Amino acid sequence: MDLRDYAQVLHRRWRFIAACAFLGLCVAGLVTWLMPRTYTARAQLFVATSDKDSSNAYQGALFTQQRVKSYTQIVNSPALLGQVVSELGLRMTPDQLAVHVSATVPLDSVLVDIRVNDKSPKQAQRIADATAVQFTKFVAGIEQPSAGGAPLVKVSVVGPSQLPKSPTSPHVALNLAIGLLAGLVVGVTGAGVRESLDTTMRTAHDVSRHTGLTTLGVLPVERGRGRPPVLPDAGPAGSTEAVAQLRTNLRFGSGGQMPRSLVITSAEWDEGKTATALDLMVSLGRAGQRVVLVEADLRKPWLAAHLGLDSATGLSSVLEGEATLADALQDYEGPLTRILPGGPPAPNPSELLGSSAMARVLRALEEDADVVLLNGPPLLAFTDSAVLAAEAGGALLVVRAGQTPRDKVRSALDKLAAVRATVLGIVLTTPPTMSPAGRRRHDATASPTP
Repeated sequence: MDLRDYAQVLHRRWRFIAACAFLGLCVAGLVTWLMPRTYTARAQLFVATSDKDSSNAYQGALFTQQRVKSYTQIVNSPALLGQVVSELGLRMTPDQLAVHVSATVPLDSVLVDIRVNDKSPKQAQRIADATAVQFTKFVAGIEQPSAGGAPLVKVSVVGPSQLPKSPTSPHVALNLAIGLLAGLVVGVTGAGVRESLDTTMRTAHDVSRHTGLTTLGVLPVERGRGRPPVLPDAGPAGSTEAVAQLRTNLRFGSGGQMPRSLVITSAEWDEGKTATALDLMVSLGRAGQRVVLVEADLRKPWLAAHLGLDSATGLSSVLEGEATLADALQDYEGPLTRILPGGPPAPNPSELLGSSAMARVLRALEEDADVVLLNGPPLLAFTDSAVLAAEAGGALLVVRAGQTPRDKVRSALDKLAAVRATVLGIVLTTPPTMSPAGRRRHDATASPTP
């Protein structure tokens, strides 16, 4: 994958990534809300030598700085904290108190900062003050010369600690930032994993990369079987423009002349092939061309009933010699667009579609119309569409974006290649957009047959 592919993945999966980021924020917020509030009180001590000779001031300062570094370890000593526990009457051992007490030394200074953490701000202040006082006594005791006299080092409390006004933990901004970052990482990683596991085709770039074919159109088509089709007038303007673009690409993608007959099929059910065929028929008719749409599903024909046409006579009747072609053709949206329904179900549809009678019917339709559209059943379910594609001038494969796996698309193309059919390209069908009236276009995408 190149940088463009990664950008497309992020664009396609942005909702998933945003949901993960939002979830990360929510989890961080919940954890922060559940965490106990901790307050920190700080007492500061000043450490100096008892030598008042100015000539030794510099050496005394160096001595004090070295001494101060070791004092940070004394603050947590059991002996010192034991005195604090006794003085304040705390219900904890010195070791337990040591967890809440720490000491630091600012860089290049003779100060000692004692910090005490506690759930209660007042308790933190009391412990910090008591620890500072006991610390001065403790240091005075250990720094007392054995021969008597003044201690080598004097520790003084700079001032009483301040009552903490706000908790120092949890860190709300930091926690939320970590939650957001973790959510983004999970979202981007999950998007990459989902993309690697997604074997469907979603864009024209996917079609070109995995099949080498051109995407002739991207049509908004509603999913669902057995839905009554709605005329393009009821759909949004973008749908009509998409069909017009498909019509133009078919014409100029075929050397400026559209094939006289065209099989429209798909790999599986519910991909939008019937809606594509109906829309293309109407679009060609409104462009002034004579079009015939043939329902080539002879197992359980259903299109006529959904369009309100006569279903008693159709293609099966003509192929079996029970009716003439003129009797079976029915007008749809005027004389330029006609439909040849499937007719009564046939027990041997593949044999009928591959017969010489079908070839004669197809040639007759080509003579009587500018374009003949044959709506065949899915290629992976039956061989009917492959049989028709061998006789027709070209084939159009309809693929549902984000639904049809790549391996099934390749299998469908292999079936067409096996009969040396001319595949003109791919039509991607996508979920429809909402019309200005708030309605969605419905699709007669597939036979109700499983």
